[in-house]
Amino acid sequence: MKPLTRPPQRRRGAVAPLTALLLIPILGMMAFSIDVGYMVVTQAELQNAADAAALAGAEKLQALYVQYNLPQQTAAQQQQIYNTATANTGTWDSPTYTAEQFADYNQAGGVHIQVPDSDVGFWYRSGSSALQPASYPGTFPNTITVVTRRDAKANGPLRLFFGGILGTGSINLTATSSATIYAGDVTSLQVIPGVNAHILPVALDVNVWKTFYQTGNSPDGTQHLNASNGMPELHVYPCPGNAPGNFALLDVGPPANNTPAFRSWIDDGQTPNDIQYLLNNHLLPVSPAADTWWKGGPGLKSTLVTNFQSVMWEPNLIPLFKPYQAPAPNLAYQTNSSYQAAQGNGQGATYDIIGFVGVVVSRATSNGSNMDISIQPTAVIDPTAVVPNPVPATATATTPLTTYMGLNGQSFTTFVSAKLSQ
Repeated sequence: MKPLTRPPQRRRGAVAPLTALLLIPILGMMAFSIDVGYMVVTQAELQNAADAAALAGAEKLQALYVQYNLPQQTAAQQQQIYNTATANTGTWDSPTYTAEQFADYNQAGGVHIQVPDSDVGFWYRSGSSALQPASYPGTFPNTITVVTRRDAKANGPLRLFFGGILGTGSINLTATSSATIYAGDVTSLQVIPGVNAHILPVALDVNVWKTFYQTGNSPDGTQHLNASNGMPELHVYPCPGNAPGNFALLDVGPPANNTPAFRSWIDDGQTPNDIQYLLNNHLLPVSPAADTWWKGGPGLKSTLVTNFQSVMWEPNLIPLFKPYQAPAPNLAYQTNSSYQAAQGNGQGATYDIIGFVGVVVSRATSNGSNMDISIQPTAVIDPTAVVPNPVPATATATTPLTTYMGLNGQSFTTFVSAKLSQ
């Protein structure tokens, strides 16, 4: 006997209402995910713009930091430098202007980012301590903070694709970034294929450098102001009691006694092969506690004046030497028969190199006995330079090498690239 079975009944249209019912939350979730993804991408773009702006603005603080700490400036001069550092002057010297321009190079949510002046702030960071507001004449800023935004204050709120369905048609987004300038002592160079170092092939007495920062005086015992920018400059050639080798040419690569080699070093810097020679022959690294002896050149020749003129106002490193014999640490510039800059004479002279500082050639005129060369401290970032222990550039920074960095570390002139600190 066959069991009794009821034929199956077809349930027509049962899935369609269920699908229609579920379609609403599904579409809502899709819309929500699209808007959330859009917000995440735009937030990342805002952060990228803030980071780029802060780093670009911080780079401009380096040169201003050095200018601010030049010796024997008037309060009015320092106030002007501080204002350039913290206000929008509309020029590329201004960190604020630079930061705003770099923010504008970026887009967030399809809009080029405009940053109001009020969204750029300046701070002071000492070591790992918290940020403090910069102030004049208290603390010169070493940190810049930039806020990028999509809200009613700037660039407009971010309009969402489907947010209006859920009652939120737009949203406010902001991003903040801070960048700090870091300075330190250059102790060595590294070989980077295709990249030259920029070291002037001349030697400068460390005591002349220190005296300049302590008193503003050049080796002739007086203070000199550069006519073009009004800032103090270090008058380095000629100087009284110019002992054998004082501010003479210095081999910054394989030994060379011909003018073309020094012309090339002044104009183009040191090639990777030059740097490799210095490393291979243990002329690097250097420090006041681990000095090395570098070979002197044939003497500073007036035929090189045009080369010094060609690199005027371009940042360069200059080697500092400890004099072989000096009557007193701060009297190297005085006429004294006991002073001797280098060990030996002529082609056999060698200099006791202890470090490097950043300078620009601010004057190069005349020739022969009337030759006149002056320099000014400046901020230098050399990609080949090795800075082992960079610290936030502060007026009270201390490192093991402040024996030649100047009074209380205020003469930091060698920097690494600015670092994001938030």
